[in-house]
Amino acid sequence: MQTRGDAIVNDAETVLDRMRALGHETFSRSDLAELIEPFTSRMEFFLKAVVFPTASRRTNLYQLIDNLAGFGAQSSTVAALHHLRELYNDSKHDPDKELKWRRCVDTLSGAVDALKDLAGLKLATVDAVFEPDLSSVVYVGFWDHYTGGETEVGLFLPSDHWLGTSPTISTFHLPISSWEKVKPLLAGHPRYARGEEALGQVLWKSFSDEDDFLDAGVWEGDVRELLTLLSSFNDESLEMAVIPFLARRNDLLSVGVALVSAAVDVARGDPNLAGPALKMCVSDRAKSEYAAETGTPHGQAVLDRVVELLERVPAGQRVSMVGPAFRRARNEPTVQNGVPVLLEGTTFIWLIA
Repeated sequence: MQTRGDAIVNDAETVLDRMRALGHETFSRSDLAELIEPFTSRMEFFLKAVVFPTASRRTNLYQLIDNLAGFGAQSSTVAALHHLRELYNDSKHDPDKELKWRRCVDTLSGAVDALKDLAGLKLATVDAVFEPDLSSVVYVGFWDHYTGGETEVGLFLPSDHWLGTSPTISTFHLPISSWEKVKPLLAGHPRYARGEEALGQVLWKSFSDEDDFLDAGVWEGDVRELLTLLSSFNDESLEMAVIPFLARRNDLLSVGVALVSAAVDVARGDPNLAGPALKMCVSDRAKSEYAAETGTPHGQAVLDRVVELLERVPAGQRVSMVGPAFRRARNEPTVQNGVPVLLEGTTFIWLIA
């Protein structure tokens, strides 16, 4: 039975094999980059979501790698993953710097050995049975409201509605100046594509015809990763200044999806928590890492429901928690107190009307 550790090692070995094969024929710098950059992003998400599931979103890749020593990783493992990080930075952030095929092969070979070391450290989250990552297609729209100094961000699921989208599953309020920081983070991410080509002509027109439109794109991957990326830019003062029913804190889906995401992190990081301590940790993480205010009536209702469901999962299985997954509602009888959250095995499911 394949573990999460086995899966990332297999991923690394596949990328290494493809890199070696490039040397059998003529290649370009972009051919090297197309292997190095997506894999390093996957490795970083593995460290954040699996090895350090309760790490702050502010913890960067350099710190994550250094922190592996605390789990008993060999010094050669830490060094090898830093070499990969440095290669990624050269590839992504210094396009004028030449990439050498031999360096790429040697760096990936070292990364394979490093990840094998991590897979052998007997970490419960790494040893959990691997299940294919949950992927959601999410349309991401940005609108500038100049009078308030705010960039509004809306996340939408595809639908057969004439607009092409469902109601928002999450909204954020960014300082208008933050776009220059958000744009490169998304543009360089392997799970994001922007513009009309990504959305299609009809959907792009639906977004771009709205007043104050700035940009739009498509995310395909674990929605928790997208939420952590955007949450770091959410501005609480701007959130408080908008019309109340438009504020992130007053949107059931925005707060609910954040709480489910936080519950997955906490369950993986400290599976033995229970009772008030568990509830407090989930609430605190939703606030600190997913920019969600949980003190509202609907926030408390979702928190109570999510914790109730999580406590049904034996502690030994909580390292396998995943979610949120989205599913269209089918008259499920188990929805309680207006909170459309279900638990199937170790997967949190949010029902979309």
